[in-house]
Amino acid sequence: MNKLAVITLSAVALAAAVPAVAQETKPIGLAIRAGLFFPSDAAAKAVGKNWFAFGLDYKLKDMNVGMGKSGAALSVSLDYQAKGGFTILPVLLNYTLRTTEFYYGFGLGFSSAHSNGGAGDKIRFAYGAHVGYDFQTGKTPLFVEVRYFGNERKEFTGFGVYVGVRL
Repeated sequence: MNKLAVITLSAVALAAAVPAVAQETKPIGLAIRAGLFFPSDAAAKAVGKNWFAFGLDYKLKDMNVGMGKSGAALSVSLDYQAKGGFTILPVLLNYTLRTTEFYYGFGLGFSSAHSNGGAGDKIRFAYGAHVGYDFQTGKTPLFVEVRYFGNERKEFTGFGVYVGVRL
């Protein structure tokens, strides 16, 4: 999929989601985020120091951890990072702890990665960590988030910085 198509689809999805949230009273457990990915490896940085990044997170289950106003959730996430001939698609099962607005967690799963140089096209072990802050504007629940993506191959690791909406 070319970069322009992905950017266009992401923008349309985010734009469509924002008005829908204002009408929806019960959340469905979906978070949509878009931002930039900053690879940590020199080979990936040679393609570009910042890449387009997009992600979806679907909450599978709320979990009671008995910590007062805190809570936890289990979710599955799919992310996409791309620049030049590199693409990375991590799929993670995440455990997230949250206080009122602040949240943090980690995830384990797999990643499909590809580069024009031949490194990739193989499913690899992947892991991640995330920290974020929820804030609201009207009835639209918005958030900012930083995620670390790890992979068996160092070419496909780095940090993502996102802004998103919860549905």
